Amino acid sequence: MPVSDVPSPSDPPSPALGPTHRPQRWLVQVCQHRTCLRHQGAAVLAAFQAHRSAHILVTASGCMGQCSSGPTVHILPDDTWYCRLRPGDVDTIVSQHLGQGQPVTDHLHSRFHPPPED
Repeated sequence: MPVSDVPSPSDPPSPALGPTHRPQRWLVQVCQHRTCLRHQGAAVLAAFQAHRSAHILVTASGCMGQCSSGPTVHILPDDTWYCRLRPGDVDTIVSQHLGQGQPVTDHLHSRFHPPPED
């Protein structure tokens, strides 16, 4: 997804999300510690860096304490955690989460985002 497809803060908010779900800027932290690096963490970081813009700041992170779930990505300001990402997952996260404000449930870290009970 081209960076230009990611809404800017001056774009009108989606009626379904409301104005509080569109931050001025997203911070995407991608773990670059040993375990995450062994599981394509550097490639996940590079994929997010391809989407950097005035509204998406991407940074390498040290260990985030989720070594068994790497590569781990933490997105702020909404405090969303993704785990076991692959470079191919990044376009969907940028489009759906950073573009539309809807987290990608397939990759949410269950420790921080437990699935709803039936």
